[in-house]
Amino acid sequence: MLKEVLRSKGVKQKWLANKIGVSEVSVSNWVKEKTEPSLENYQKISQVLGIPINQLTD
Repeated sequence: MLKEVLRSKGVKQKWLANKIGVSEVSVSNWVKEKTEPSLENYQKISQVLGIPINQLTD
């Protein structure tokens, strides 16, 4: 889901990683669905992108 959200917002993985204070590898793994963000990181992503958390998790 994160991949589609980033694409629709025109956001790069590197930018998101810098904004929420994680590595680019972490964001890449989330986008590839290898791992999942923690609740804290979901909250940060939600805040930075201005979208509800459930849009990231559904």
